Amino acid sequence: MYNEVKKSVIKKIKNNTMIIRSNLREFRGCTDGQYFDVSMERVQEIGHIMNWTTGFWNGMALHAYEWSGDKELLEWNEQFFGEYFDKVHTMETMHDLGFLYSPYAVYMHNLTGEEKYKSLAVKAADELAKRFNPFGNYIRAWGRVDNCVPDYVDSELAKDGFFQNGDGLAIIDCMMNLPLLFWASESTGNPFYKRIAICHADITIKHFIREDYSVVHACRFNPLTGEYMHEENYCGYSNGSYWARGTTWAIYGFAIAYRYTKKEEYLDLSIKLCEKFIENCEADFVPIWDFRLPKDAPATACSIKDPAWDITKAENTKFNRDTSACAIAICAIKEILNHKKVDSFETYVQNAIKSLIENYYNNDVNIPGILAEQNGCRTYTSFGDYYFVEALLEKKKNIW
Repeated sequence: MYNEVKKSVIKKIKNNTMIIRSNLREFRGCTDGQYFDVSMERVQEIGHIMNWTTGFWNGMALHAYEWSGDKELLEWNEQFFGEYFDKVHTMETMHDLGFLYSPYAVYMHNLTGEEKYKSLAVKAADELAKRFNPFGNYIRAWGRVDNCVPDYVDSELAKDGFFQNGDGLAIIDCMMNLPLLFWASESTGNPFYKRIAICHADITIKHFIREDYSVVHACRFNPLTGEYMHEENYCGYSNGSYWARGTTWAIYGFAIAYRYTKKEEYLDLSIKLCEKFIENCEADFVPIWDFRLPKDAPATACSIKDPAWDITKAENTKFNRDTSACAIAICAIKEILNHKKVDSFETYVQNAIKSLIENYYNNDVNIPGILAEQNGCRTYTSFGDYYFVEALLEKKKNIW
């Protein structure tokens, strides 16, 4: 079964690269898996400051290349070097540089050995490091570091909290941007990047991880003094809730941090977070998108109600799943298992990937989307698809 699924996934990825051609964009989540049935004016280019997902398209193509040997998939990636280069030589970046440049520049360097990709990835790490606040020991999440709104952003988009609330904000997602910094230190021999990554990981333990091992989405700090102020939420259900995907960013991020630092605290925490995550998963090993959704009023992560299901009916909680969180958890557990044997984790991986394939994988090679029911919105997303591909094809070279 697995080999057939791998073949169909690789076919989907190849088809997608042929549709995208040279026009790589941040193709957004959609309920039907038809990512490309949109007006190009509505989807952000690589250089847009709010783009954080284009790297997943590159990474999927490179995973498929490693497995298939199809050089066209590698060559497809080569054409985007200029756009990624231009981006990190502007101020149009934010903390998700790891999500953009690890599955693109780091992976391309690993596969080709070309110095230009290493230099590109190190430059991305430089820009990420500029977001470090030395007073609070955290990496700022959103907005330009000078707090200016780019000229190309229209007035309506400029009202977004991304621009208005970035200063002093850190979010749990950044645990998966730290690997770019760890890689940069290892690759250059310069401990500067690693020190920043460790500072951010340690402040995450202090303020983002609750005593019961549930995870906070966002924390606000005084940008001038570094003083911790309070918890905030932008992706989970509410302040005090327990966002499933954010938890998996933490599990995977701390497991990778252990690989680079050998700090036992990181591996122990990753394991404890993972144990609680698994404990809260549904019967099919897939979590709902926030573990603290109200039981009497099912909620969706979507800003627009999905007409296909009534969110006021309790039985419809089954539609609140986040398969992307499940896929990330599988990748995270595989990282943990590289360092420590945990029988229950091995069992979860086997059951979870089987569940994703049998219940959520779209095997129609003519549908671009790969993994259904993501993000609490019943959508397909490029990031969920990417981590499913990573879990299924198992990269041969570390890119995180």
